[in-house]
Amino acid sequence: MTANTNLQAAALALAASAILSLIDNFVASIAEEAGLWQFQIFRTLFALPLLVLLGRTVRVSVAPKHWGRLALRSAFVSAGLLLYFASLGTLPVAQAGAGLFSAPIWVLLLSFMVFGARIGGLRVLAVIGGFAGALMVLRPDAAALSVMAVLPLAAGALYGFGMLLTREFCAHESPVALAFGVFATIGLFSLGLVCVTALAPGETFLTRPWAPVTFRFLWLTLFQAAGAVIAVTLIAQAYRIGRPANVAVYEYSFLVFAAFWGLALWGTATDVISWIGIGIIIVSGLVVARLPDVPMNQAARIRS
Repeated sequence: MTANTNLQAAALALAASAILSLIDNFVASIAEEAGLWQFQIFRTLFALPLLVLLGRTVRVSVAPKHWGRLALRSAFVSAGLLLYFASLGTLPVAQAGAGLFSAPIWVLLLSFMVFGARIGGLRVLAVIGGFAGALMVLRPDAAALSVMAVLPLAAGALYGFGMLLTREFCAHESPVALAFGVFATIGLFSLGLVCVTALAPGETFLTRPWAPVTFRFLWLTLFQAAGAVIAVTLIAQAYRIGRPANVAVYEYSFLVFAAFWGLALWGTATDVISWIGIGIIIVSGLVVARLPDVPMNQAARIRS
């Protein structure tokens, strides 16, 4: 893997984080119109045709080369993302976000446990530093922690493992096919869960049953879906060509862009402690980026 490839992967991850941090600002507006699972179903209905169109435009098929491996990867990534969204229905965003940003640590641990990678002490310290910086930005309330706090941590673990599988199992899949698999899986999960909310309805974003479809809901969901299609495709390509631990740390840039969009869109300023945390995240990412590739146990790797 060349330095140029690592630079490309970093740029893709940064671009994806910038897009996701923008479109996530509008999820609260979507929640005023419908529940989480209805939103995910419509987002999937919008996203899949967009992915097919994107594939035809760049002359890349959405059909996977290895159905089983893509299904496995899609299941882990989708489950992680859905657990993250589910946690937003019961926990403050800070706690849910802190759990999801544990993904890089899970990438390192699972790289060692599953694929026999030699991770090294400096890389461990750099990623833990990035996680500490994320906590400084998010500042979850320790006094309010409950059993539900396991949800975002589980989301981080599942998402991290899914991203690790992207390179180890799905390196020869196109980023469009990888994105298609995630959206299709999320749609299927959400279809089942919207049936559950019909039987046991509630008032929260997580438990709200099917609501009348408004024009505002449709265009907000289409906007979110279009941005997500682009971002998920970019991040899938980043994990295909880059080192998982490296790319995962660059995803921390989501916090930098979130601070920017919060100020630009809503006039919400970022305080000094948060900027210190963002600085730690950036330094951690630069340290990891300059470290050599992680050697894998060749016997543990599955090649196509």
